[in-house]
Amino acid sequence: MMGKVCVHVLPALADALGIDEATEEVIPEQGIDGNYSLLSLLERLSAKYQRFGQSVYDAGKRELTGQVMIFLNGRHVELIDGLATSLSDGDELTFIPFVEGG
Repeated sequence: MMGKVCVHVLPALADALGIDEATEEVIPEQGIDGNYSLLSLLERLSAKYQRFGQSVYDAGKRELTGQVMIFLNGRHVELIDGLATSLSDGDELTFIPFVEGG
């Protein structure tokens, strides 16, 4: 049995990252029991999409770049467990770029 996480990216950010606006990422079988974290997914996405690593998650520093907000099922991940937030089958992640200016 494999779980899936839906990843939603706003159109402008999707273009910048070279990623589809809506994609599904498979949770490895060993992660289904709650051992699969947001950090694991971000590391996989940054390896898969070079620009994702530059704009969202810096794998070298193991931290977010601060250019996007990440929501899990409508809740900001910083209000849950940050990068340690566990992902489960059917979860929805949304990436929203910070808007600058005024």
